[in-house]
Amino acid sequence: MMKKSSKKKRGGFSLLETTVVLSIVALLFLIGSSFKLNNKKHLLEVAVRKVHSSLSLARFRSVQRQVPVRVSFDGSFCELAEYDSELAQWLNRRRELLEGVEVTANNAPVFYPQGTVSGLATIKIRNDSGAYQVTVAITGRIKITAVE
Repeated sequence: MMKKSSKKKRGGFSLLETTVVLSIVALLFLIGSSFKLNNKKHLLEVAVRKVHSSLSLARFRSVQRQVPVRVSFDGSFCELAEYDSELAQWLNRRRELLEGVEVTANNAPVFYPQGTVSGLATIKIRNDSGAYQVTVAITGRIKITAVE
């Protein structure tokens, strides 16, 4: 009769298993750190889209409702206000938070029912990752340019 050899089963992980797990952890760490680096760039792009969206919405509401609509910038906020002729005052309708950016504007553009805007508006949006300039022409055209 042959004796069966009993193999001792060792506890723990093999070198190959440990290497694979460490490689996966390192890969996840690198992916996570790249998201953190791009976070400021993402906040800047989101703020530019919010400003563009607010300006387009103001123009649309003005034409649709036949009332003047003003877009103003107060610190980190973008506000839409409609003019109520009966009350003779501006009524705030929408307020957007622009996180992680600094916004400056030379004036608050007012959109009129004809689709035009009172005066030229230049809005600068910036943070550590870059800057954009949003220009509103008298005709109501909105132009976004990256500033170096």
